[in-house]
Amino acid sequence: MTASSPTDMALYWNEALAEDLLRFLTGRIKCQEAAADLTHETFLRFHQFIQATPPNNARALAFSIAVNLATDYQRKAKVRSNYMVEIEPGLLTETHASTAPSPEQIAISRQRLKQFHDALDELPTNYRSAFLLHNVDGLTYAEIATCLGVAESTVYKYLARSISHCLNRLGDTD
Repeated sequence: MTASSPTDMALYWNEALAEDLLRFLTGRIKCQEAAADLTHETFLRFHQFIQATPPNNARALAFSIAVNLATDYQRKAKVRSNYMVEIEPGLLTETHASTAPSPEQIAISRQRLKQFHDALDELPTNYRSAFLLHNVDGLTYAEIATCLGVAESTVYKYLARSISHCLNRLGDTD
């Protein structure tokens, strides 16, 4: 497909979709300005995508892009908050024990994280997708069922087996 004309874009993107995305993102990241920026970024990525491949379900594609952007935004915000420290006047002269993890704790955590990723990679695609949609993206069982095209009880089964598998691989018996 060649470059989309404005009328082609209107087939896929409209004000209602933009408003739904803005509402969704505002609820997800709790910041109106950042949600507006992410909605705009969603539009740009959506537009770029449909120039190459017309989507079967434009709404699902737009929300998928928005979820990924929101997840990235939240991860970056968390990293920034770990490194940004507000210093009150007078604290510069005092000494405080560090609350940062030791190098050994970091190494152990990285090893556990790798084991966890390996365990996730061993799962069947639907199990892994259900686990990530629920635990990373925060979707409900009903939303996951819709995304995967399965029953809600099947989503429950996927999640239970995924968690059991990961715990077994990590050696956690609790």
